Amino acid sequence: MQRYNLTNSVALGVLGLSLGIVGSFAEASSAGFVSVDTSASGAMTRQLSYHAVVQVSANGTYTDQVSQSIQLLGIDGESKLNPYSETFSSALSSFKVVNAWVETPSGKKVIIPDKNIFVRPVPVSQGAPMYSHSKVLSIVPPQIAVGDVLHVVTEKHFFKPYFPNEYSNYWEIPQNQSARNESIKIVAPVSMHLHSAQRGGWEVVHSTKNGEEIIRAHMAIHHAEYPGMETVGERQFSPIFEVTSFPSWASVGTAYWVRANKMAKVTPLVQKVADMAAGKRRGWASQKALFSWDSANIRYVGLELGVGGFVPVAANKTLQTGYGDCKAHSTLLQALFNAKGFTLYPTIINWDNVYNLPPLPTPFWFNHAIDYAPKKHIFLDSTGQYETPGQLAVGERDKPTVVTGPHPRIVVTPGAEPEQNRFVYTAELRLHRNGALSGSANMTSKGWWAWAYREIFASVPPSHYATVMSMLLAPSGGGAGAFFPGDPTILDKPFRVGAKWSTPDFAKVGRHLSFPVPPGPFLVPSLSATPNPISYLAEVAGPVSRKHSVETYLGGVSWTSTIHIPSDYKAVVLPSNQKVRNAAGKFSYKIQYDHNVLLVHYDLKLNRVVYSPQQYPALRALLLADFSAQKSPLIFAHNK
Repeated sequence: MQRYNLTNSVALGVLGLSLGIVGSFAEASSAGFVSVDTSASGAMTRQLSYHAVVQVSANGTYTDQVSQSIQLLGIDGESKLNPYSETFSSALSSFKVVNAWVETPSGKKVIIPDKNIFVRPVPVSQGAPMYSHSKVLSIVPPQIAVGDVLHVVTEKHFFKPYFPNEYSNYWEIPQNQSARNESIKIVAPVSMHLHSAQRGGWEVVHSTKNGEEIIRAHMAIHHAEYPGMETVGERQFSPIFEVTSFPSWASVGTAYWVRANKMAKVTPLVQKVADMAAGKRRGWASQKALFSWDSANIRYVGLELGVGGFVPVAANKTLQTGYGDCKAHSTLLQALFNAKGFTLYPTIINWDNVYNLPPLPTPFWFNHAIDYAPKKHIFLDSTGQYETPGQLAVGERDKPTVVTGPHPRIVVTPGAEPEQNRFVYTAELRLHRNGALSGSANMTSKGWWAWAYREIFASVPPSHYATVMSMLLAPSGGGAGAFFPGDPTILDKPFRVGAKWSTPDFAKVGRHLSFPVPPGPFLVPSLSATPNPISYLAEVAGPVSRKHSVETYLGGVSWTSTIHIPSDYKAVVLPSNQKVRNAAGKFSYKIQYDHNVLLVHYDLKLNRVVYSPQQYPALRALLLADFSAQKSPLIFAHNK
């Protein structure tokens, strides 16, 4: 799996940039957005047709023939078609282009020559060739313009099944994609006992003939829809057609366990490393030491769980090379635990913003492998260097996972846990008579907050701290300062960061002083690169209602600012105290003013990571109270 790159996200946020929205306009909008005419698409491309015929053999091998046509509707969609790319595993399959051409609105046919069709290794294989047989096939049209249609006919032959005698696959039409005339046909021996299911309007017909099962699915039309800011991943609610031979999720866990467990063998090298890493520690202290050693000493290379295959490299080999993908990390940690007499099971999970399961069991829903310690009921992910043992990172919370082992089953990872995933901010600020603001702050983070802040300060060179600080202060009037982070390699304690700064033009001095509570150099890492808490609250709580679930990353936030006001000013307008508690969580805001010292404290605790459309109104009420408090002005008048 390619883990989410938090550092890039934070850099975008720090620079005040935002990620572009895929598909600038929508054909049909969710609640809270203005509907548009669905007869004219606002999407940048439209899938005019997609026809797949899959012939499956009893041993799990299969051939997949696809004919599709995609129209370029807007110039911004050109990057999706030029080049047109697909990833495949050369170790498991062969993939060829049967035919490819561009058709213009006038009917002209432009053949794409063989020289414009390329097959290259995925970039990660350059740093870890033994781990990746993944290739990218790219088709480069010699010309394509708005209104043109790209036609591609391909054939993929899986000569080695992911799992012997099993077949599983699903087809998704992304919610933001405009699509017409999509059909899937699967032909397989009746002995495979294939099951099919759909979500989102696919028409499915199941029949048998001459000892074969024939499953057909068709989608006549799907209008593109932009689901709204901060919603869960589109795969959670987009139309899906699924076919699988796996009878249960437990069978998926067993299939992975059969392949992975034998790779966790305790060799002399594994035993040597385990003894060295654990030292004289016992119990949980020993387990944390093994986890920390794996995290710190084995370089992570990100490969997709499915494309890279489901067979991990042996733990002994990973120790010899010093690098590995998620499967290799999971297997090595299991082997190290085995060497010290601890039980650990591999677990497959999503590292993305999808929090549900598809209609039927399939291993291909997941893209990441971690571990599960059943006796302590904790999850361990050693692919990240900065995760607290037993506390998951932001992309792994509240997820249904397949725990393998002798008793495979679905287990949901821990969720928001505001007390365990908490950010505590205390600031001492002084507003000077010339309008300048100087301050110092201490930030203490736990759980996924600690993971995020460790990643930030381990990835940003100290020489860049001043630049980051000035960018964070720019919205409040500019300024300069410095950060003083703790050691990010200490994983089993809260991570602390100190900061000092000054903003020379924070407030205009006159008969009155008016400003909101200063946010200071508050780094807010999130899956959307949101640069500050106010922007995030506005994005989540924007629409009055939601059609799809929304996700939150805050967990628990406690904020206390002490602001020293010039003695020749007195407070004339201060926000009122607030206390809100509902099904979504709780929020409190308290402000005190005495002898030119203003004490502001707020505390936010969210009960969940994901809020359904039915739960959203309570979340919105809670966040609007927070938003109002942060935006409320403090007004002081000059004593005369």
